[in-house]
Amino acid sequence: MVATPSILTVSIDFELFWGTRDHRSLSDYGPNVLGGRRAIPHLLELFEEFGVHATWAVVGFVLFRRKTELEMGLPKVLPEYSTDHLSPYEDLPTIGTPSKPEEYFFAPELVELIRRTPGQEIASHTFSHYYCLEDGQTLRAFDEDLAAMNAVAERALRAAVTSLVFPRNQFNEAYLAACRAAGIRAYRGNPRSWVYEAKSEREETLVRRAVRLADSYVNLTGHHAHRLSDLPSEGPVDVPASRFLRPWSRRLRALEPMRLRRIQKDLTYSARNGRLYHLWWHPETFGQETSQNLAFLRRVLEHFSQLRAEYGMESLAMAEVAERLRPAQRGYEPS
Repeated sequence: MVATPSILTVSIDFELFWGTRDHRSLSDYGPNVLGGRRAIPHLLELFEEFGVHATWAVVGFVLFRRKTELEMGLPKVLPEYSTDHLSPYEDLPTIGTPSKPEEYFFAPELVELIRRTPGQEIASHTFSHYYCLEDGQTLRAFDEDLAAMNAVAERALRAAVTSLVFPRNQFNEAYLAACRAAGIRAYRGNPRSWVYEAKSEREETLVRRAVRLADSYVNLTGHHAHRLSDLPSEGPVDVPASRFLRPWSRRLRALEPMRLRRIQKDLTYSARNGRLYHLWWHPETFGQETSQNLAFLRRVLEHFSQLRAEYGMESLAMAEVAERLRPAQRGYEPS
């Protein structure tokens, strides 16, 4: 048993089509969205079987039952991105039409299923899948977005959300004070490497994407296993990501053993050295080739189970990590 506890944190970005609407079409990506919906109960079954506590970062829009409800809960200030197609509010007139059925955009019943599953945390992925590094967005619009998210969470979940995942991993340090004021205690930061640094869409490069892809199979940037003592004790706690769980790929299926070993070695290093390891993905990751993706995840969780037995590795949701690091803040009140 290691002296310092090791932790597996899992977070899942639950977006439906809101997360890809600006660069994918329903004809192209719609099957992933619907497949992701069907995969969620299977993910929850795996989590229950292996005792995994996961954080589900939900886009606020998803919590509504239909477009008319959403239109009644819009923020007072909407984002004014310089690139027009980034704003999801432009899509509202066409949602619910034959070309854009509401099942691609709303799923409160699935969020309720997640909420009722032991060990699962419902967190914020912002109200509108808000981009915090794109030109034209402002602190005031972000404030209003967080307020709208809190309002729908209170109505739909009868609970506050206290963890946040920045859409597209566009972490913006200038917005942490706003997060704290909105009651956010934990957020998912980015891995500590230049290829994972927060960037706007226009700043992203093919080189960075290529290195990230290769890093999923071969250790190019390290294990990204984090010391708890290195995480901040003031403000919302950064529970930094370690690795994106890429989907099973028919084209790269010969490399699947390498992808599995990469994650297993990361987990083993974390368990032996008392580190936090944060694995994340989207339900849509499992939307195609679902059985292969579930089988891969099972192999990962079986390895975690072995490390729990040998080293005492724990599974904690993001809010639980924040509680562990700052137990004095259980009575925390937003400023």
